[in-house]
Amino acid sequence: MKKKLQEYDRIKSKKIRYYNEKKGVNERLNSKKLDTIFNAPILPVPKVFDIVESKYDDEFVTFLEDFDNLLNTSRHIYLSFANTISAKLPVFLILYSIYDKYRCKVSIIWSKESNLVNKSIKDTGAFQSSGVRNQAMFDQTQNNIPVISGSNQEYQTFPDALVDAIRDKYYDGKIPDKIESRIAQAVIETLENVGRHAYPDEQLDLNKKWWVICSICLVGHKQEEYMYLAIFDSGQSIPLSFKDSEVFQSRVKENYPEEYSMILHGEEANTKIGAVKRFVRTAKSMIAPLRATIGDSGLIHASMMHDMTRLDDDSHGQGSVSIKDVITTDPDSKLIIFSNKGGYQYNKGAINGDEHFRMELHNELSGTLLQWSIKLNELE
Repeated sequence: MKKKLQEYDRIKSKKIRYYNEKKGVNERLNSKKLDTIFNAPILPVPKVFDIVESKYDDEFVTFLEDFDNLLNTSRHIYLSFANTISAKLPVFLILYSIYDKYRCKVSIIWSKESNLVNKSIKDTGAFQSSGVRNQAMFDQTQNNIPVISGSNQEYQTFPDALVDAIRDKYYDGKIPDKIESRIAQAVIETLENVGRHAYPDEQLDLNKKWWVICSICLVGHKQEEYMYLAIFDSGQSIPLSFKDSEVFQSRVKENYPEEYSMILHGEEANTKIGAVKRFVRTAKSMIAPLRATIGDSGLIHASMMHDMTRLDDDSHGQGSVSIKDVITTDPDSKLIIFSNKGGYQYNKGAINGDEHFRMELHNELSGTLLQWSIKLNELE
């Protein structure tokens, strides 16, 4: 009898907590006085839907939180892009990583300000279900690859399937071997990193989630065709994986020797106290001071240097080479990575000579977002 009462109390407590949390969410959203269409709430999208320009500011984060909360508490919502003037494709991966968690219908209010924004929405799949979007990758009547959701369960087969879709949709079925190889290796290495490091506490490959999009955009006054390929995972960020990899630690030490030494030894580097500090200092305990000195952008930068990758054995030392090998000397060919509060850009052909560019975000992004921009025939 006592056990039954205890079990009843636990269930009751969980229900009360759930409804209180739900009430708190609704009160916060109701305080915004969202407009509705037939009782379905309308959530406005930020005017500039882009991490680079917004630096992942409070408005951006609040929007994502509200999106998550509405999907969790509603059967149908509207996303209003009516006043959005700019929306970058890779950012939609973050939206879809939230959207795919729920069974809520999302309808679109199209932008009145930008046809390019509307094109981006369509290119992502316009919030169709993951099953419909995934099938579109194999549909030769569709000339784009929307947001594809998958897991490490498909790690062995997905890169080849993606390259085949890129070949059929963007290269008229005749992709050069060199281009095929470079793209495939970059995708393989990125997804392998997701499987090995993004979800350290997750045992099942099925739960090691990622989202991919690949689309063609016209760039510059010449309106040249560029392929934008992006991958997002919502797991552990690159900076936080420092503790798991001796290779990562050695690269940080190599690229930021003064900061690394100061954190490891303190000012008493050549004393007995310094030796003791070095002995007790663990890689895990170094993460916070490293983030405070070189920033998350510095940790991402170090992780991409030469043969560095987020891997922990000698057989996987060329990871970042494969990821960076897709980038050419074309000024508009770039690799951009956002992870936690850091941003890093690799631009081999940068006009100002700034091949490696770093930036810090205003808030922490849960996961890692990588984007490659490639002129269609530049890799030949």
